[in-house]
Amino acid sequence: MQFNIKQLDKNDSDVVVELWYKLSIEAHDFIPTEYWRSNKKKMADEYLPNSETYGAFCDGKIMGFVSMLDSYLAALFVDSSAQGQGIGTKLLDYVKNLRDKIQLKVYKKNDNSVRFYENKGFRIISENIDQETGEIEYLMLWENSNKII
Repeated sequence: MQFNIKQLDKNDSDVVVELWYKLSIEAHDFIPTEYWRSNKKKMADEYLPNSETYGAFCDGKIMGFVSMLDSYLAALFVDSSAQGQGIGTKLLDYVKNLRDKIQLKVYKKNDNSVRFYENKGFRIISENIDQETGEIEYLMLWENSNKII
């Protein structure tokens, strides 16, 4: 699959919010759907406008996106129809090239994502309870090993 990555703007937010919502439900079947539904407006009105967000486009369609808040990876989602084709890796590599370190939180029960991030050089630095969901989440860190000190 051929795709290009570019920074998203406010015109893309409706598509990104729907993709986030659909994939959040799929990836987090251990969290009630209502939790994600109740956060859609916040995602559209607060999180996305305050994030640096890049999308992976294939034939004009957004197939995935990554959102950064400074050095915090707030979201990385790839449409289920395009998973396993390198889009998530390319999006992650894209933001790694812009940062010296990246932190993120991922639910412990989200085994696929935990393994993905570990395979991409992230390590678990702490384990906490997400106050909103009651689920255990890992705080993970990646640091650029090529950085000249």
